[in-house]
Amino acid sequence: MSKNLKKVVSLACTTILATSLFVGCGSKTNTAGDNKKEGAKTEKKVELAFWEQDNAEGQKAMDKVIAKFTQENPNIKINRSHYETEDLRKNYTNAAMSGKGPEIVFGPNDNLGVFVTAGLIQPIDKFLGEDFMKEFDSKALAAAKYQGAQYMLPDRNGNELLLIYNKKFVSEAPKTWEELEQVGKKIQKDGKAQYVVAFNEVEPFFTVPFLKAFGGEVFDDTNAESPKPTLNTEAIKQWSQFLNRIHEEKVIPKEADYDVALNLFKEGKAPFLINGPWCFGDLDKANIEYGILPIPSINGKDCAAYSAVKGYTVSKEINDEKKEAVKKFIMFMNNKENQLVMVDGHKQLPTNLEAIKDPKITDDPMIAQQKPVLDKCIPMPIIPQMRAIWDAMKPAQQEILAGKIKPEDVPAKMQKKAEEGIKALGF
Repeated sequence: MSKNLKKVVSLACTTILATSLFVGCGSKTNTAGDNKKEGAKTEKKVELAFWEQDNAEGQKAMDKVIAKFTQENPNIKINRSHYETEDLRKNYTNAAMSGKGPEIVFGPNDNLGVFVTAGLIQPIDKFLGEDFMKEFDSKALAAAKYQGAQYMLPDRNGNELLLIYNKKFVSEAPKTWEELEQVGKKIQKDGKAQYVVAFNEVEPFFTVPFLKAFGGEVFDDTNAESPKPTLNTEAIKQWSQFLNRIHEEKVIPKEADYDVALNLFKEGKAPFLINGPWCFGDLDKANIEYGILPIPSINGKDCAAYSAVKGYTVSKEINDEKKEAVKKFIMFMNNKENQLVMVDGHKQLPTNLEAIKDPKITDDPMIAQQKPVLDKCIPMPIIPQMRAIWDAMKPAQQEILAGKIKPEDVPAKMQKKAEEGIKALGF
């Protein structure tokens, strides 16, 4: 392993996991004397370790499909384990490098930068076959490539942020941010709501869409051999000033993490919410009548949320006796019928071409209306250096909202931290 690669992996795995963590995970060493050929029918009982990062409703839908798969394939047992995003990345990297990782991992496409660089996963199109891959949306597949190779099979296209409005307060969706503030401040002034809009103020993922409206990008060229961060810019200064202003004017709450923001909207204390399709289930349970649209433009310039995909990756080393079982499982999870079951959990656009055309998708406005939202999104950079960007933006955002830094001082400080972070990653 190269020196730089060791640094990437060490940052992905900040803790060394105890051996007990890997109990139940399959060995990745080829069994000596195994005469089974790839593609042969699975006769003997096999167990597959399947690690995933999905929301609660997604896990419920996933378990329904897994139960059906097990019924149809009684010789294959699926051991599903759930991890949150950062834990999934760290734990899988540690486990796979020790030869005790799962055969299959489901998670966001920004894991690819670490998994591929560390040599832990294999191209999935070669594993599943080119004919099978033709059954999926080409744009979603493109988002699941790394350095031109197809390492992930996505089951959903989106993960995008959008503007959600409560129809109890707003009958017609605002077309611009200025109109949103005007409408929201009227509601606020009338004592019907405390704030105009709520969003997770802790994570820069929720504020980076505004950066595009000021002409900003976080890298000069993500396809370059050594992408450079572009945070010491006029755009970052204007982004900082914008956040400072809407905070001081109480357009947004004084403090709000993900749950606080969601609850403020559910309780009618904010007529607008910036969140993703994954929260629709919570809003439906709260009996809120709501609409969605892209995050409105600021001063005539479009905002642009990041879009991403989630999907399946396969370990680089899989026992020959398990290969056919792994193929069966991934293909089963991603046929038309089962992707439509999964939509009940994640509320996003499926990637199976036949599923996309199904009335369950085309006749559901909360899913079909995500298409124009996605058209305004930009793909999230999935290079490993993106970790340094988030680590630079997050504390700066907190300092802006806490009044601990002047907006004009943010760009240079953020750039310096990003450059240091990229250097620590070994790039």
